[in-house]
Amino acid sequence: MIIPLDKLLTYDKNRYIFTRSTMEAVEKIGNMKKFPHDETEWKVVPHILNLMLNDDVKFEYPKDDVEEE
Repeated sequence: MIIPLDKLLTYDKNRYIFTRSTMEAVEKIGNMKKFPHDETEWKVVPHILNLMLNDDVKFEYPKDDVEEE
């Protein structure tokens, strides 16, 4: 399987931000060096999740934008 389920299940950071970052990464697959050149042969979301969980794609967010409860 392409998604590392052990990393997905044990992800201990903000899952909302991870999900939003993943959705943004799906929109920008043309700019990713590690994404396969022929996009039609790949399922996009599982491949992006694999890249995100293996730290091949980095995402950052300013702490000021996050509201804490």
